Amino acid sequence: MLRPWEISPGIRKRRTGLPETNPTPKGKKLRHPAPHAAGIFGDSADMREIRPLKEAGIINGVTTNPTLLKRAGADSRKAAGRIMREIAEFMAPDPVFLETTETERSKMIAEAAQLAAFGDNVVIKVPVGGYRSLQEGLSGFTGIEIIHELWNRDIKTLATLVFNSSQAFWAANAGATYICPFLGRLADHMYKHDHPERTPGNSLYFMVDHKVPAGGTDRVENTPYVAVDGERKDAGVRLINEIVTIYNNYGIETEILAASLRNAVQVMECLVAGADIITVPANILMGVADHSLSDAGMEAFIADTKVFDK
Repeated sequence: MLRPWEISPGIRKRRTGLPETNPTPKGKKLRHPAPHAAGIFGDSADMREIRPLKEAGIINGVTTNPTLLKRAGADSRKAAGRIMREIAEFMAPDPVFLETTETERSKMIAEAAQLAAFGDNVVIKVPVGGYRSLQEGLSGFTGIEIIHELWNRDIKTLATLVFNSSQAFWAANAGATYICPFLGRLADHMYKHDHPERTPGNSLYFMVDHKVPAGGTDRVENTPYVAVDGERKDAGVRLINEIVTIYNNYGIETEILAASLRNAVQVMECLVAGADIITVPANILMGVADHSLSDAGMEAFIADTKVFDK
């Protein structure tokens, strides 16, 4: 959990400097009270989930991926295209994030252009790193190159698979419209790979007593603030806070989209940390208004109103 003195003081200034999440339509008398609230996106490709969430005013954007498209019934590239186009048209002008299935640079750029043609609200998801794990000889900054090329073509991008503030900074520097830190996967990694004899979080940040292999380099993948300055399950929220601070330092307008959430409490923690957008699985969104005390209170109210039936 973030301590009060860790929360970036520049969050409000940053949010009010970005486009309104909930603009008030022209001619409407009652102004929207939360114009600069964090965006809440549905992580789904199923219109049966997306439609009621949009109509209820719960979401103002959608994130998709090939797994979600397959789950929604897509059994071919053509079928996936139909679903993505339908979502983009239904959600317009709110953003819809679509992911390329290609991994080679020129093919990714070509597919991104095709997907962007589905609507002005389409944002292309580009993995910021990981390319060298797919093919030997690929540049370590292939994702950065693709983001920059799409920025040159006026195509909006989301840098995905972000796990540290370095990736977040360089993606923004290349022209990413959004960046996407994966909260839950950071904790998952640490629970699985931490050395039990060292400080929790050591699998992301090796302490000074770690012996570097002969001829090798130390592996420091995150700052100690993110990796070892708190509970493992809170590492992702600390990463959000760290990125917000860096972006505030330099007036970076790239929006921070928090992903890989495991429960509703993490939604609130991301709001505290200053995330611009939070993408949430539909099953979690269905329960955002639930609380056991609300249930008890409603039951008491209804019981008391029975006196008016006499």
